[in-house]
Amino acid sequence: MLQAIFYCALLTISANEATPAPADSLPWYTCQEIVVTAKRVPSKLEQLAFSVSVIDRSEIDLALSNSPTDLAGTLPGVFVQKTGSFGRSDVSIRGLGSRGRRAVVLIDGRPERMALFDCTVTHTFQLHDVERIEVVRGPASVLYGSGAMGGVLNVIPRQYQGNGLSLRTSYGSYGTVNATGRAEAGSGPIEGALSLDYRTSDGHLANSAFEGFDAAARAGFTTTGGMELRFAAKYFDGYKEEPIRFTDSPDEISDTWNNYRRGSLDLLAAGETRGAGYQIRYYRSFGEHEFSDGWHSKDATDGAILHVTGQPIPRLEIAGGADGRLQRGEQLEGEQEKWDKWEGGVYCTMEYSAADRFIFSGGARYNHDKYADGELCPAFGLIVVPRDGTTIRANAARAFRTPQLNELFMFPSSNENLNAETAWSYELGLRQRFWGGSSIDLAGFVMKGEDLIETVPNSTPPPLFYFENAGSFEFMGGEAVLNLDIHDCLKGRLSYTYLNPGEWTKGRPGGAIDLTVIVTTDNGSFRLTGKRVDDYYASNDHLDPIDSYNTIDFYAETKRIKGLILFAGVENLFDERYALFVDLPGGEAGLYEMPGRTVFGGLKFVL
Repeated sequence: MLQAIFYCALLTISANEATPAPADSLPWYTCQEIVVTAKRVPSKLEQLAFSVSVIDRSEIDLALSNSPTDLAGTLPGVFVQKTGSFGRSDVSIRGLGSRGRRAVVLIDGRPERMALFDCTVTHTFQLHDVERIEVVRGPASVLYGSGAMGGVLNVIPRQYQGNGLSLRTSYGSYGTVNATGRAEAGSGPIEGALSLDYRTSDGHLANSAFEGFDAAARAGFTTTGGMELRFAAKYFDGYKEEPIRFTDSPDEISDTWNNYRRGSLDLLAAGETRGAGYQIRYYRSFGEHEFSDGWHSKDATDGAILHVTGQPIPRLEIAGGADGRLQRGEQLEGEQEKWDKWEGGVYCTMEYSAADRFIFSGGARYNHDKYADGELCPAFGLIVVPRDGTTIRANAARAFRTPQLNELFMFPSSNENLNAETAWSYELGLRQRFWGGSSIDLAGFVMKGEDLIETVPNSTPPPLFYFENAGSFEFMGGEAVLNLDIHDCLKGRLSYTYLNPGEWTKGRPGGAIDLTVIVTTDNGSFRLTGKRVDDYYASNDHLDPIDSYNTIDFYAETKRIKGLILFAGVENLFDERYALFVDLPGGEAGLYEMPGRTVFGGLKFVL
């Protein structure tokens, strides 16, 4: 608790030191931040009925995190499960995640999932190529289909910034080395970028080493008619060892490891014709995966997305579209079986603005799956603007997750008769902007789910267990966020997240405080982040309590000569000993000890 009070005090002190004039002399203005994830098109934050958080490039450049999902863990309503600084960094949004199966992770609007298990391999994308991270908290199945039950995390890659070259290298604790390079070039309507990332670490525990290589290429072309064509390709090859659990005997030796090789291709055409905007996307993701338990597989997903927007009459915006995906995979060892499934949907949304003080929105999706019944998914929203700078929002939405190949066919516990999981969510929120573009955001929500796919005892074994639509939940919670943005020299975010998951307490903290402070001067910048987690358990029904913990991270950089930046950072500044519950597949779920104090330093060069 003392460190939580320290966080609040530090935020206040930093604000006082960085503000060159008293508050009553600061100019009043409303910062109309633009986000894309909540509606698939650029939209003002104040015009969204859902809770949305954004991490922009200025914050990403000062981050200590090794993945976008890890950095998203500093946002309200978002919690991360990981076994160390490298490897998987799985997010849950408002208590729902399940390794990306109940909270969708997107790369520039494209779903990033393994075809066999429908989970997201989060360490296959790195921060070096990221421009923004946007998180929609709450169901978003109308737009994004299966899995968007807790919310959506959209990782938006860096686009063309102008001809140039940038390099970054660092060295730190546990033999950690990181080297990143990015080159950009363009002429007229053609532009492109190539980025490379290599990182390796011995890890903070025995058998926790990591080595990964990532390459990403992007190209764009704008036609004389204004149509934008974009191409993106990516490849990742990474090896990760998993240590013993915090509760295992110190004499136990772990030999668990995994090797992921994943890639993706993405083609997008976007433009406007006859007053209507359109986006047409084809994508393909693929991978090969080897685990220490003998599992060896490869998979691929081919998908397409069509989205169209228009304004047939003043104040009325209509959008609609269709999407579909074909998932295929095969086991390369043992019986060498193959599996596949397809699903697709159509959706439509509308938004009507009345007298500049009310915005009514609604939409629906119909989704059809090769094996499960069709799903009809509605959503409703209302925004009230009682005065400039104040918005009140309310929404209700239904979400779903279709059964996946591993649950339908792949193991003895599989069940071909599964139906989709479903959930309803209800939210009420308030956003108040004040001087300097700062704001206070409050939200309360209730989520109710049913037909969750779980393993249940089999009355006529074998097998001993099988998948069934047997689970249900009722979560309620709230989020309070203070955002500071003062004269471009001080940015801060202080949030408190409360979650009451009922009996489903395993790995879901009941309370979390997150702090981010960024100070920028002519000679450099620093970023301080802090987190406190309370009411944390390793089992359901409030059993096996996990110690509360506090962490503080610090990063600073200074500009010495033109184009050269020196930087250094410290993670877990007070060397707190703590553990996280991680729901790893393959029976390795449990508590994992996190790194103690970690230091690193390096340089950036921008040409």
